[in-house]
Amino acid sequence: MPRPKILVADDDPIFVVSVVSVLSTRYDVRTAANGTEVLAAVDDDPPDLIILDVMMDHMSEGYDVARVLRRDDATALIPIIILTGVDRVYNLRMEVDESWVPADQFFEKPISPEVLLCEVGKLIGPGEEKS
Repeated sequence: MPRPKILVADDDPIFVVSVVSVLSTRYDVRTAANGTEVLAAVDDDPPDLIILDVMMDHMSEGYDVARVLRRDDATALIPIIILTGVDRVYNLRMEVDESWVPADQFFEKPISPEVLLCEVGKLIGPGEEKS
């Protein structure tokens, strides 16, 4: 049985490496560095879940990409986790709200590996460890 696919979108290469190392124990993981890459990757091979940073090429890029995905019937049901440092950088507290943050979950960086795996598991299942 194929492992669930996750797309991680963030422009911080150190953060990406750490998230990929945690998730790849149970899931097939691809990465994107900005919204353009996310949309191309989703069009090429839709993932089972997307993890989006907010601030990539511009301040609200993750939100913009999430809105595009939610408006398209082909991608509207892909679970989205927003994982960002917006609160830490700009002292803004965001909550999941379909009118502004079209995501299934919203978490501030840093997030513990255990919490990340648990929340991903709630949305797409626990995955499968590599043999």
